[in-house]
Amino acid sequence: MSMPEVKPMRGHRPPLRRHQREALDALTSSVSADSRRSWIVLPPGAGKTRVGLEHARHLLTNGHVSKIVAFGPNTAIQTQWANAWNSHSSDRLGEGADNAADEPAAGGTDRAGLDRRLTTQFTALTYQSLAVFDDDRGSTKNLLDELAPGGRELVDRLRDVGPLLLILDECHHLLDVWGSLLTELLDLLPEVWVLGLTATPPGTMTTAQSELVTGLFSDIRYSASIPAVVREGDLAPFADLVWVTTPTNEENSWLSGQAVRFTELITDILDPTQGSVPFLEWVDRRFLGTREHVVSWAAMSRSTPELCSAALRLHHADLLRLPPGARPAEQHRRNPDAEDWALLVDDWMRHHLMVSEEAEDIELAEVIRRDLPAIGYRWTRNGIRAGRSPVDRVIAYSASKPQATSEIICAEAANLQERMRMLVLCDFESLTATLPADVSGVISERSGSALLVLETLVSDARTSGLRPLLVSGKTVAGAPEVLGELRARIAVSDESLASRLQVSEPVSGISRLEGPWTSRTWVPYVTDFFTTGRTQVLIGTRALLGEGWDAPAITGLIDLSTATTPTAVTQTRGRALRRDPDQAHKVGLNWTVVCVSPDHPRGNQDWGRLVRKHDGFFGTDSEGEVVDGVAHIDSAFSPYEPPLPDMADEINARMIARSQDRGEIAQRWQVGSDYQDEEMRSVRILQRTGHRRTEQSSLTSADPVRNGDVSVLPRHLGGDPGHILPFRVRTATVVPWTGFGLILLLLGVAIDDVGGLVLTVLGLVLWLSLPVVLSVAGKRRTRLYAKPPTVGQLAGAVADALHSAGLSKTGSDSVRVRVDASGDLRCHLDAEAQSAEVFALALDEAVSPIADPRYLVPRWSLPQSSIGARGLWERLKVGWSNAQQSDPVWHAVPSALGTRRESAIAYSRAWNRWIGGGEAVYTRNPEGAGVLTAYRGTNPMQMTSVLRTSWH
Repeated sequence: MSMPEVKPMRGHRPPLRRHQREALDALTSSVSADSRRSWIVLPPGAGKTRVGLEHARHLLTNGHVSKIVAFGPNTAIQTQWANAWNSHSSDRLGEGADNAADEPAAGGTDRAGLDRRLTTQFTALTYQSLAVFDDDRGSTKNLLDELAPGGRELVDRLRDVGPLLLILDECHHLLDVWGSLLTELLDLLPEVWVLGLTATPPGTMTTAQSELVTGLFSDIRYSASIPAVVREGDLAPFADLVWVTTPTNEENSWLSGQAVRFTELITDILDPTQGSVPFLEWVDRRFLGTREHVVSWAAMSRSTPELCSAALRLHHADLLRLPPGARPAEQHRRNPDAEDWALLVDDWMRHHLMVSEEAEDIELAEVIRRDLPAIGYRWTRNGIRAGRSPVDRVIAYSASKPQATSEIICAEAANLQERMRMLVLCDFESLTATLPADVSGVISERSGSALLVLETLVSDARTSGLRPLLVSGKTVAGAPEVLGELRARIAVSDESLASRLQVSEPVSGISRLEGPWTSRTWVPYVTDFFTTGRTQVLIGTRALLGEGWDAPAITGLIDLSTATTPTAVTQTRGRALRRDPDQAHKVGLNWTVVCVSPDHPRGNQDWGRLVRKHDGFFGTDSEGEVVDGVAHIDSAFSPYEPPLPDMADEINARMIARSQDRGEIAQRWQVGSDYQDEEMRSVRILQRTGHRRTEQSSLTSADPVRNGDVSVLPRHLGGDPGHILPFRVRTATVVPWTGFGLILLLLGVAIDDVGGLVLTVLGLVLWLSLPVVLSVAGKRRTRLYAKPPTVGQLAGAVADALHSAGLSKTGSDSVRVRVDASGDLRCHLDAEAQSAEVFALALDEAVSPIADPRYLVPRWSLPQSSIGARGLWERLKVGWSNAQQSDPVWHAVPSALGTRRESAIAYSRAWNRWIGGGEAVYTRNPEGAGVLTAYRGTNPMQMTSVLRTSWH
């Protein structure tokens, strides 16, 4: 059955945005195909509620449904849906009688319901209203059977109300909490229409979550990313920033003491006298193999990837030879951390110590088990597992973080003045549990709490004038005078409520506004108080304000929470991205405060949280490129290790400078320009430390550079540069050349006339031209072969070979290389995502140290020429012979091109054109194996590369 085009709501409602229109078009197509389950992914602030209401109206208008039930994760979102529906109903009433005649009333005077009776056309509920379980009922295989009477009655009503649309808002919550229950419910309602709405990017889900979503909603009907909506102009341009801090002196002293325990344990484990098979001997056997047992690195890295990564970091620490077949990548270029040691020791214990019958092994295993809790780990039936580490708690809730928050707010207030609206998100209002004894003297029970942040800001003369306010699910708190002003503001609209509210006596300068009210009542008032600038700093908990709470006036957010799930990160970041009608040029800032400690092996835990928070999330970097991960915060940041602590002040200064130039941040987003909304892999070649941007980088020294863009040109297009004559200069050529010249000289001397003079001159020319030709040929060869190829030339060879082998849809014409402000090279293939991915992986492998490739390819090479007579003699020798071929530099053929001989040949051809060299050598025969043994682990390009994902 064909369906009419979806019409936008009229009245005073704004026109549909591009992504709303496209989502609704996709939903219309699904209705036409009678596909009843749909899943829409739009970022926070992109208008998911509008899409849901328009889709509901479309189904109502065409008689597909008679009722709509919208589920949300909390009462704030429930209320938003009800208010949106009521507003929608009012707009429909104002559209005129002509619409009323041809469409069913989309609500009309039927306002939204908020209870489980489902007596209204539209009802907004929370997921909890369904998931109410009977504590007295035993566990069954069917979750519906375990529901309390109220939940079961709701299920019965949903089944009996007739044609129904279920809107599952923020449906990412189903992945962890209510998914199985909803699956059973939908099985009871085979004819129901289902619309899932979420802001969580699908690429961040686990396999299990993807399977659950597919079962609930089928495939994604429509998806748009945050960068796409920003580029469209429907979300505010933004920047993600970080403030790096270190633990306080007291915390550092405690951490140093804890680190001693860890160091002592690892030292004992590395003792070669410990165990019948000592630890280092075990890892040699495990990862290098023995004569009796051959290790397949490919198979091992597939089955135990984390363990293999730990082994490669052990190799980086010079405690393990490079396993055959392994290729260290960016994440392996650091020493093992605590998690790596735990994995490696766990492997040793489970596969040797715990199964050994030797008394010394049994005793050693018991010693290790006993010492693990002291360093934050424990032994379980499944091996070593991380426990509740006091170290992590001290770092996560360091007393330095509230102070850092104060510094950020001061900088923002100085920049924006009265326009600043800063939101600070914490994990909890105040700690209710007692601190463990081992940290009770290091951090207080208020550490990490919203209350401590409030006290810090109120006591700081620089920030107290900003009238900070705390709001949570239990409390509204602040300085007494601020709460008095809030109560007066409430009295304007509800004098009765205000009269029953009391400001408590202050404790440490903090009072509470107490009375007969709940968060459902006070959140709107506090939001208005914040939006209108009566408080410029709002401190809240992630549970209350991290999702479903809207305040477009927010200019920045400071994230002090420890949550790293994609759902939490998406919702947290979304608070500052909404457009503000009162600030046409709004730019949002998302700050994260990170504490790093060099004094403990687990001192990078907070940095790891930052990495997880930004993994798969995009932002603009200093070059205006939209990239994912911590690289968009600062291109020097690595997801695998934190910056050095002594860099903290420099990093913070850079972040403050960036935050104060909001115009530059907005310009980098290029709002209004074209985009494809696709992710693309790229390679970054890191410049050596000390290189200045104004110099011509050695990485591009042979390539023309203009405005940072590098022109990629083959260096071996014409073949051997020593071939300057139509024939090759070799022994068979030189003998007749010199012999003929000698004959001419002799004849010229013998003939005493003009003819003799001519013959003499010709003979001399032949004799003298030979060294000249050889010198020129040698000089040309040395100029080319004494220098390594550039990254652009290597990229051109890779791209052409992939294209020739049918692995990419485009070749070297699409290679893009750019030098950024730090001197690093950014290289990608301007093609569709799959070709760009294959190219990036192959180029990264081509510039990395040689691991265990199936093929090697030689690069002709010569040493730099000497000066003076010695240099002339060297050039003559190089011009005479093919000296460049005698001692080549060997390079790995990338895996993508090394699986088949035909692909390796294609790479050889492209290599000879772009670089210059011979045929690829197969390393699985004796000749090639010998070459590989000699060159394994070498880095022929002497470069460091990292893979990045960008958006375009």
